[in-house]
Amino acid sequence: MPPRNAAFAAQPGRTRPAPDRPNLSPPALRGVTGDAVLKAHLSVDPDSELIDEIILTPANTPDKFALPGLVESLKGQDDLPEIVGDAAYGDGATRAELKDAGISVIAKVPPARNMTGGFSKDRFSVDLDNKMVTCPAHQSVPIRFSPHGGGTANFAPHCSTCPLATQCTTSRNGRSITINKFEGLIQQARSEQTEPDWKARYKADRPMVERKISHFVRRPWGGRNARTRGLKRVGTDVDTRAAAINLARLAVLGLTCGPNGWAVAGA
Repeated sequence: MPPRNAAFAAQPGRTRPAPDRPNLSPPALRGVTGDAVLKAHLSVDPDSELIDEIILTPANTPDKFALPGLVESLKGQDDLPEIVGDAAYGDGATRAELKDAGISVIAKVPPARNMTGGFSKDRFSVDLDNKMVTCPAHQSVPIRFSPHGGGTANFAPHCSTCPLATQCTTSRNGRSITINKFEGLIQQARSEQTEPDWKARYKADRPMVERKISHFVRRPWGGRNARTRGLKRVGTDVDTRAAAINLARLAVLGLTCGPNGWAVAGA
């Protein structure tokens, strides 16, 4: 297990200007009427509870798009940490990106959903070794792979006579299942997150990150209100806020200055 672990999460809610302060105008939100909204993403060391990185983005930016900035300082280290995050960082593409960088991730796989209300994809058994998919009615069809990775399993020949069809799809063409090109990573992650050790590891660090986020949005630090105008200036402001929170945490850890420089008590 790596000697240093990290956890990251997106700040819940929004960073919005107070009524008596100017509206934010980041480039991505210019022209939008009303208040422009920003979102902060934090990377936290769960051992020291210090904020490692903080990234500011427009609020409509998916959390996973802030990931490169959050892990940039970790790349090139001899002992890379495990990353603990929520489901926003648990999709196949993000896992593959982290794996290529040599970083392991502990995050829940985003839940499978069926917008029509029928069976979700996780009710189907995907056998990548035999290139087959089996539906809840125990019908199996082959996966047709595309040249770019991934593929499709089409159950149309079985749907017209299937007793479970009304619970599965409303399409006249029958049900089809899309196979993600990162399906292997997703299946492995789903299997791992059912293990007691994985659950214990996830539950151990996630509350700490959420607690650090609550520290970050405390009223004395400005709460959820931006105190300046523009994405760059607000970014500087949240960096300063994170530095102040880290200094407060270092004081709790017993940071002192001695003959050999600054050191934490007991380190």
